[in-house]
Amino acid sequence: MKIQDYRSINRILGDVSAKNKVGEIFVDNLHSPYIQFSERFTIHGTSITQPEFGDIKNFVHTVTQFLPEAVEGTSLLPEPRPKRETGKLFFVRPMMFGSIQFLYVFSVDMLYLGGAKSEEIKRAGSQNMTPTIVTDRLYFQVKVIPIKTLKEEGENVIDFEAKRFQGGEFRVESERDENKPIRKFSEIFDEIDFSDTESKIREELGITSEIWKLGRIYSPIGIDYLSLSLRFLDPSLPNTIHQFKKFYQILENTNQTISDETLRSFHEYLSSFQVDRTVSKSGNILWKVHQKSTDNG
Repeated sequence: MKIQDYRSINRILGDVSAKNKVGEIFVDNLHSPYIQFSERFTIHGTSITQPEFGDIKNFVHTVTQFLPEAVEGTSLLPEPRPKRETGKLFFVRPMMFGSIQFLYVFSVDMLYLGGAKSEEIKRAGSQNMTPTIVTDRLYFQVKVIPIKTLKEEGENVIDFEAKRFQGGEFRVESERDENKPIRKFSEIFDEIDFSDTESKIREELGITSEIWKLGRIYSPIGIDYLSLSLRFLDPSLPNTIHQFKKFYQILENTNQTISDETLRSFHEYLSSFQVDRTVSKSGNILWKVHQKSTDNG
């Protein structure tokens, strides 16, 4: 996007202030989360490789109508991060906890991901264009990562460098045998697939299947931008901040001890999610996710 284009969108985001429309959270068989609403809306077709500004602006308008809490006060990045994620829009907002600066990253997919009925396709796609569809869902991801530097243009964040996860050691105060060696992950970036790494991290943090019902279907902690990240299934900046402040120390410094209080808060948050296995209209497995109230501070 041109500078004036994303500036104009960010001015709109600066004025957004409303509550999200009610929706239900699902994780599909490709492990991608989405929110489904009771009403339908149109996602216009656009270029697969380089979406037009007009199409981006229309889609941002849809997001602000349905998920204003996800994008309020954020900056839309001029390019996807990572760049290969063409068709996704990335909204970011920096925040400070302790001595570390973190970045809230909300991404939403503006491209058609399949599964629509024939009557829901209003204009067929072509070789380089996505179809125009009527839908009731938005695919999204919410992540928080520690950052090393921000690149800004005026009040707009235009790029960032994440604080790289160096391997480190996870130390937990209790339930540790002093004679047991602390597991290190300094070799993890030699691996291509981070899913095994994320499994080891969950194990070290005591995240069992009883605590986190989604298991490997959607990991609440992992490696993004070569940084340790926390992932959330609530497309809301205020709600994410409210929860993150209870256990941000997990991302603060992996070479320091994680207190029992921090770990307990994280486990309580993860345990608040309930999961029901169901089936999509096309016959694929779906996981419906709902959260109990956890307002303990």
